[in-house]
Amino acid sequence: MDRFTRWGLSGLICASAFIAFIGGVSALDHRFELNTRELDKKRGSVAERKRRLPGRRPLPLKSSTPLSASTAETESLYRLPPLTVAASDRAAMITLRTLWKRLVPGLEPEGALELRAESFTLSLDPQALPVLPAADGGKIIIDANRALSPPIISLIQKQEPFSRVISEHPSSGDRFYAKLLKAGGFYSVEPEFPLEFGDDPRLLLRAEYRIERTADSLFNNDTVLLYTAAGRLPLPRSLTVFLAGAGFRVVEPGLPGQAPLPPRDRFVQILPGDRFQVADALLRTLGVVTNAGANMEFTGLLPQGVALTVRVERAFVYNGKRYALVPADAGQLASSLRGVLESQGVTVVLLAKEDDFRIVTGKLLQALSLPVRFDRYRLWPLGESPYTVEMSGFLLRDPATGHDLFLTDREVTPLLLDLIAGHGYAVTGATLQRL
Repeated sequence: MDRFTRWGLSGLICASAFIAFIGGVSALDHRFELNTRELDKKRGSVAERKRRLPGRRPLPLKSSTPLSASTAETESLYRLPPLTVAASDRAAMITLRTLWKRLVPGLEPEGALELRAESFTLSLDPQALPVLPAADGGKIIIDANRALSPPIISLIQKQEPFSRVISEHPSSGDRFYAKLLKAGGFYSVEPEFPLEFGDDPRLLLRAEYRIERTADSLFNNDTVLLYTAAGRLPLPRSLTVFLAGAGFRVVEPGLPGQAPLPPRDRFVQILPGDRFQVADALLRTLGVVTNAGANMEFTGLLPQGVALTVRVERAFVYNGKRYALVPADAGQLASSLRGVLESQGVTVVLLAKEDDFRIVTGKLLQALSLPVRFDRYRLWPLGESPYTVEMSGFLLRDPATGHDLFLTDREVTPLLLDLIAGHGYAVTGATLQRL
């Protein structure tokens, strides 16, 4: 036997002896001895505690029976939880669909969106999540109540690359329409777009959005002016007809028609004429009665033996004071008469032959202590409505009513007269011109 064999046998004998020694120690020391009866008891108590833990349910047994075809389809179908659509939301969506149909005419309305693939099928409730057609052929999903989670939106956009999701409620106004129009696929969208027509008078408009559907919209008179703000009067029909003739199509929500505002202010056009005719028209507007070609007698000078009677072109009384209109082209005599009349407490207004509406009205209003200046005025602020009228004239507080009184000699178009009258002005003395 060689030495390698002897070493192998010796190792085997030592290993056997060590195992026997360990077994002997385990048998001699009861701490290392396993009691099978106690082990079974502990196993039973652990199982009992697990059974009594709250919220734990036993797992169902796996069945070896294969799923049917209908069951497999149901397992692969992802259905969004049903949403309760409020009546106000339904009304808002109806208004939005109507508005969008006018904004993007000729495109068929989208039905319920349903996506099918090998691994899933996804459908959207058209009442809660309506779909609008975009101008570039895409689809716009209105998620007003933010029901779609980011993973679902990502899933939709992977299947429909040209779909866009608007996670905003229509009641948010500008925020909603800004996102909607950005997703609309239009060639150009410009917010707060200003428009001007004419010089003096001038019609000013501000559209909430100007929209060009295609690059040729401007040449094809297919530019849209979109108004979305609620709680205001719709644009007058005369204005929408005028804008259509200028190449602009007005689109706005179906606002209820209302009667024009009741007349409160006054718009007065002084017709062309000579200086004293203009003065007569102005004084009639202020409710002043004039005496043409009057002789003014001053009896206060009689005790001194002086009898004085002065003939003037117009004489009148305003707020208890006497006034006289005298032609200024009488030279030195006019200056002398003015001094005499003023010495007797009469306010004299000299009117030259070349004086026009602006000068005559300015002189008279200053003499009557109604200081206003001739300027270009907007008859009402542009913020009150999407349009206003601007023209030259005098804007003052009506002494009789305390409301606005606008005086002008500018010719006014029928369209502007309609807009002015519809905005609470009583229009008198106007002549017409073409815009």
